[in-house]
Amino acid sequence: MRPAAAFLALALAAAPAAQARAPASPNPLAEAQALELLKRGIAFRTVAGEGNQTADYAAYLKQQLVAGGFAEADVIVEKLGDTASLVARYPGTGKAANGAKPILISAHMDVVEAKPADWTRDPFTPVIENGYIWGRGASDNKYDVSTMVATLIQLKREGFKPGRDIVLLLSGDEETSMKTTQALAGKFGDAELLLNIDGGGGEIDASGKAVIFGLQGAEKTYADYELTFTNAGGHSSAPSKDNAIYSLARALEKIAAFQFPAEINQITRAGFEAGLATADVPMAAATRRFLANK
Repeated sequence: MRPAAAFLALALAAAPAAQARAPASPNPLAEAQALELLKRGIAFRTVAGEGNQTADYAAYLKQQLVAGGFAEADVIVEKLGDTASLVARYPGTGKAANGAKPILISAHMDVVEAKPADWTRDPFTPVIENGYIWGRGASDNKYDVSTMVATLIQLKREGFKPGRDIVLLLSGDEETSMKTTQALAGKFGDAELLLNIDGGGGEIDASGKAVIFGLQGAEKTYADYELTFTNAGGHSSAPSKDNAIYSLARALEKIAAFQFPAEINQITRAGFEAGLATADVPMAAATRRFLANK
């Protein structure tokens, strides 16, 4: 619970008009609620396609937020195809909130498919073992969803009043089409800033002291390419040496052997340089050599 709560506290501190406090000491009630949210969350099969339970998971989270002090009208679940999104608004109060742009906190509720036959335990039955919780989504990304929901409920419980609206945005298809993300982006493009809980992040030591806090400055993307080979063809009894299938196979072998050149930009350079502070000696030396050659 503490890393997520600290993340939110740091985020609020970074916002010009938000009231913020230092991370609190461990809170047994909030931590127990976060664990319960995580266990219940893992049990929802939030996988794209037939049997997708993302809408059910969103409804459960709404129920918990409303029970935790959020007005029902401030928590909206919107279905889109076989999935859904959730928007929870924590209203700001006072003069500072008048006209102030909101802070957005985003995460995703869906997970990658998990076939029980490939697992040593049922991926959608949470199991706590040796201090770890096992199940699909335990880390990506229902841990983050659970800690953020528990943190916001705890802030409500304590009577915290932000200087501007805090809006939790939970998408339902980050692992696939990201249509819910696109829909949410179209509605909240005027925010002061957005904190993507699934990117960036920080690290604390055993005592709770902050070691490093990373801010995401860019996002990798992907590209699909379609290769098409044609030739004159021939009879199957006498296949030609320039058969289109063979040409495609040779092209795929070249792609498999290709190594993309190492590239660096202002953001990645800054990230490497900041990482030197916590890197071990071999990694620090390798990083310096790499930066010197770029």
